[in-house]
Order: sequence, then C-alpha cells, then structure tokens
Amino acid sequence: MRRRTAPLAAPALALALGCAGAPARPAGAVPYRFPPAFAASQVVTIEGVGEPREMIASVRRDGDEYEVTLFDPVFQAPLLAARAGAGGVSEELLAPGPRPGDGKRLLELLREVYGQEYAEQEGTAQAQGRSGRALLAGLNGTGGACRFPAEIEIAPRGGPVRVTVRTTDVACPAVGADVKIPR
Repeated sequence: MRRRTAPLAAPALALALGCAGAPARPAGAVPYRFPPAFAASQVVTIEGVGEPREMIASVRRDGDEYEVTLFDPVFQAPLLAARAGAGGVSEELLAPGPRPGDGKRLLELLREVYGQEYAEQEGTAQAQGRSGRALLAGLNGTGGACRFPAEIEIAPRGGPVRVTVRTTDVACPAVGADVKIPR
C-alpha cells in the first residue's frame, strides 16, 4: 500500500527540523564528512505527526551554497524551493501547504546535517547537532571522494518526529563521480 502524501508534508518536515554540542568520538571511530559538492535525489519520509508522509527531494551543495526542492511523490509537482549562499537565503512556496519560513528552516537543517563531522564506524556514522541527532547508514566503501550514505535518519530534539532520508542517487561533479546507491 502506498503511503499517504499530503500538501502538509512540507510543514511537518519544517516542524520536525526546527524542534543540539558534539559528543566525543567513540573509540575506533574515524571522521566522515559529506562531499563538498554534490547533487542528490532522495526520498524523505516523516513519521510521528499523524500518518507517515513522503516527499521527493532534490538537494545540491557546492561548498557553502545549497539548493533544495521538495516534490510531491505522486505528481512530482514541486512544493517548495529554497537556496542559501553568499547572496543570503531565499525560498519559494510553489504549492499550498508549505508555510513561509519552512524553506529557510529546511536549509538550516541541511547546512547542519551536510556540513558537520560525523564519527564513522563499520559503515555507519553519527553526530549530534543543534537540531538533534543524525545517523548515517550504508557508507560502505564505494564512491571514493563521493562517498554518500544510502540512508540518513534524523531524530529532532524535543519531538516524537523521525525523518528518514533514502538517497536514490548522487553525483559529485568536482570529482566527476556518479554513484548509484544500492537499495
């Protein structure tokens, strides 16, 4: 059965993301950082506020510049687009449902999740940030300079919400690598 999708998925994601010091690295862990430039397609599932909701995300990073567009998974219609970089932060609400500020809150989370250092052990990595805990899974070996997790789980601080992000594919133009993430 297909999961229910609603225009309110974008506000639920923003609520989950808006809801903290990094712990010491566990013994045997090595540092992991996301590639400094990438373009990823992802399936975002939000659980804990009503029925689970799904969206498609297109995320691009080039150093400190980010672009994200959230799409309805059924009609693949854009819901929200946001950008952050040297020129500031901008958002565009493209469908009913997302609220003003949702794109900006989403970009804050993306900057935190994709910009922090993780403690990696045996193909998984984790970090604690201002917004909550992020756990990366499926980092096993392939991809070289374009190593990217197959799944990202975000547990926002102070809330029952859980956000799961499944990466379907990613490209790292700086290293000329395209990586298909195994399902």
